[in-house]
Amino acid sequence: MTSTTAPRGRRAPERVLRRAVLLAAVPVLLVVLAVPVSVLLGLPGRVPTAVVGATEALVAAAAALTTARRGRRERGSQRAGWWVFSAACASWCAGQVAFAGYEAVLHREVPPVSVADAGFLGFSVLAPTGVLLLAQGRLRVASRLRGLLDGVVATGALGLLSWTLLLRPIVTSGDDLVAVLVSAAYPAGDVLVLAVATTVLARWGASRALTALVVGASLMALGDSAYVYLRLAGTFATGGPTDVLWTAAFAVMAVAAVLSGRGPSSGALVRTSVLAHVLPYVPFAVTCLVLVDESVRRPLTAPLLASAAALVLLVLARQALVVVDNVALTRELQERSRALADLAYSDPLTGVANRAAFTRALVAALDDGPPVVAAFCDLDSFKAVNDHAGHGTGDGLLVAVAARLRQVVRPVDVVARLGGDEFAVLVVDDDGAPRAPHEAAAELRERLETALSVPFSLAPELAGMATSPEVVRVLDAVSASVGAVSSAELGRPTAEQLVGAADQRMYAVKRGRRALR
Repeated sequence: MTSTTAPRGRRAPERVLRRAVLLAAVPVLLVVLAVPVSVLLGLPGRVPTAVVGATEALVAAAAALTTARRGRRERGSQRAGWWVFSAACASWCAGQVAFAGYEAVLHREVPPVSVADAGFLGFSVLAPTGVLLLAQGRLRVASRLRGLLDGVVATGALGLLSWTLLLRPIVTSGDDLVAVLVSAAYPAGDVLVLAVATTVLARWGASRALTALVVGASLMALGDSAYVYLRLAGTFATGGPTDVLWTAAFAVMAVAAVLSGRGPSSGALVRTSVLAHVLPYVPFAVTCLVLVDESVRRPLTAPLLASAAALVLLVLARQALVVVDNVALTRELQERSRALADLAYSDPLTGVANRAAFTRALVAALDDGPPVVAAFCDLDSFKAVNDHAGHGTGDGLLVAVAARLRQVVRPVDVVARLGGDEFAVLVVDDDGAPRAPHEAAAELRERLETALSVPFSLAPELAGMATSPEVVRVLDAVSASVGAVSSAELGRPTAEQLVGAADQRMYAVKRGRRALR
């Protein structure tokens, strides 16, 4: 009895991945439920703060360990990429330990500038570096210039958006210069992370593991931006949406390290979707909407207007490149189609048409109206050439036969190799000369027999092979049996009927020659 159970080797990675996903969901749920459960149970406010802070530090540490472990199994830029990403997670973990220490241990509000900022900002620098290192070994560039423009457009759009919503309020807040620089570094780092993530996902087919890392880094950047925005508004509180985003980000990164190298499809490229193609335009569209809303509230400054205009020009340039790429791709596809058609309808050895091309041409010629003449040619004693002179000489003989047949017909006529040592010729009888139907067939047959009667030992294609007396002997013994028939002789025949009649006449000639021996 045949078992329908999947092989154990395939089930094991899937089982490991499912467990990793379920395990990664635990800290996210813990952060989501920490505050509501504490309120429901009447616990002090420091309890959910401590739970959320410890959970985030632990999940970041888990992401650092899993990515480092993955890096030990890789080589080159892949190893460096995983290790740099591990360092990014460890840096954020250190920052979170310091942040949680202020809130849960010292019971103090975190100052505007603290040791925690160094750890958090370290992630913004190291994470995109790790993504690019991993991309170097995994990604395939489709269009370098277009990919560069995608990155510039995404970076510019995110930069304008960040300036409008976060950076300008920070710069004009009147705070201490160091506090302003630290606060501004968060949205600047987020722009870098999101720009790299957008470009990677949009322009290349990333592996599933790299895609998961990019998604995790993007969640981190969104969480950081939300954190800065909420702090400016004075509404940030531990246990809110930003903590959920941060926890989910590191959970996704940990799963990415497990996903990489697990199962046959783990390193497979994810197909670029329509969403991936429009991804660079998402920050551009959001930025345009924000700028329109901002212009209603207050006049836009000249530098902001100039930056927006430059961004629009970059988008237009990118679209022009798309048109150029599409034209080049269309031309390439047409050339490939022609090449495939040649392969499908030509004989690779002799270069003449094959059976399919001959049949198609014969059907079309019979439908056009003028009478046609079909001739079949079969070589006599061809097997002896292969047996005594070798298959190389036999192939050369077939090439020589095809060349002679093409020399005695017009370029518009069809010469085909049907297979083995069988050839066919199709001629449209449209020269207007008054003659009986069988005369056109007899004339074509005579031309073909004359061309094939010259000893093949003299053929240029075989000049280098016909050196030994044995080879010359077997080549001189080769002759051709030719049978030809005009469609006018048969009334209005089908392609099968005309081919059958020509084939019968060719075998009649062959039998007559054998009878004379």
